[in-house]
Amino acid sequence: MRTIHYFSFATLLFSFSSFGQQIIDPQLRIPIEKAIETNYELKNKQLEVEKNNYQYNEVKGKLQPNISAIALGSYLNSNGIIDIPTKSIDLLSTEIFSGNQKFNTSAGLFTVGVNATQIIFSGLQIPNALSAIQEKSTALNYLKEAEKEIITKDILQTYDQLMLLVKVEELISNSAKRLDKEHLKVQKAIQNGLAIPYDREKIKLAMLELEARQVELNGNRQLLYKKLETLTHLLEQDLQQIQYDLTPIDILSSSYTLENRKELKALEHSVKAYEFLYQKEKGSHLPQVFAFANTNYTSILGSRLKLKDSDILGDVNLKMNQFTLFPNILIGIGAKWELLDGGQHKNKLAQAKTDILINENKLKDSQEKLNLLLSKNKIDYETSTEKLKVNNQQNTIATNNLEIASKRFQEGLIDVTERLAAENDYYKANLAYYAQILDQRSKTYELLQTSGELFNQLSN
Repeated sequence: MRTIHYFSFATLLFSFSSFGQQIIDPQLRIPIEKAIETNYELKNKQLEVEKNNYQYNEVKGKLQPNISAIALGSYLNSNGIIDIPTKSIDLLSTEIFSGNQKFNTSAGLFTVGVNATQIIFSGLQIPNALSAIQEKSTALNYLKEAEKEIITKDILQTYDQLMLLVKVEELISNSAKRLDKEHLKVQKAIQNGLAIPYDREKIKLAMLELEARQVELNGNRQLLYKKLETLTHLLEQDLQQIQYDLTPIDILSSSYTLENRKELKALEHSVKAYEFLYQKEKGSHLPQVFAFANTNYTSILGSRLKLKDSDILGDVNLKMNQFTLFPNILIGIGAKWELLDGGQHKNKLAQAKTDILINENKLKDSQEKLNLLLSKNKIDYETSTEKLKVNNQQNTIATNNLEIASKRFQEGLIDVTERLAAENDYYKANLAYYAQILDQRSKTYELLQTSGELFNQLSN
């Protein structure tokens, strides 16, 4: 199964490599996409978007009818006073129910019903709340896209460092080969009495320094691949298949602005969200109109009423086995309008207005700082590109000096110290040249990220 995996991965890399030269090497698309796919910070941002969508559906649901069922069973026992109109009994020449009558009553009450309510007018609170949530969702999506820019830059810079190590390893290998030849020549010269062991030991010391650099290089390379494994969740052997030339990137002919900077777009939509929240708070002072309906079944069971000391009748006990009402139907329209709330509405409006001002200030501050950063990154890129020209000249001179020093050393015109100095200068000049290429590429990525254009380069 692993053989098939490696083959499919290599096939994809080969297909990407068939395209023309790009700012981002097509081979890097796979690790960048894998890093984006598995990044936990990005997953959390996506969950925030989904959570916000749930809030939108929750608020939107308030516009739908609300239907609930209710069932209630209870027992009533109460004492009270009742005034029943006085009745005359002519035959007995007497009156009953004269004056107030004390009573005691008890009954069992059972009711089952269905209630329905529907908001007709919410004072525009719900529409404005929905618009605010939509704007927040858009802002969260832009922040998610901004995170992709950061991930892309991290992968690119890490791979560039690996490609720099390839160049450094070539320098170490070539220097080691040249010094090995010089070591053999000096060894023969010592045997012939034309050189001293001191010369041989100095060359050997230089070769040991190269070995130490190789050991350090191996450790750095291992660490970088471990980092890529963590970022992309790909196997190291898959990551090692990606190889490309470390060459300068030319974007001098392009102009970059903050038009596509995702963080600024997120702040713009955040301001709009708070503006809708402000409108929502304004609407809370308007009347809210709703429709309602109710139908229920109500039954009174085992009702008892006792009238105490009712004139000549004494205590009167009345009983009722059952009293049922069905269906009870209630339909209507209601309105609620808060006329005085202790200044809560005024304070909430002030808070909402303050939130708008805070976010507007954040937006302006970010625009100013990012404009400054964009100018800095443009200058850094141009400076790094110019320095690269100087490094290239230094590299050419160091290469020529090495060739001259090698010939003169063979002819016996210079000693081993001068020969090793030329070798060391060549190594440093080449290392500085490739390090400057790395810096120039890094400045390119910074400029592209600042303008919000780095991740888009994958599809160009």
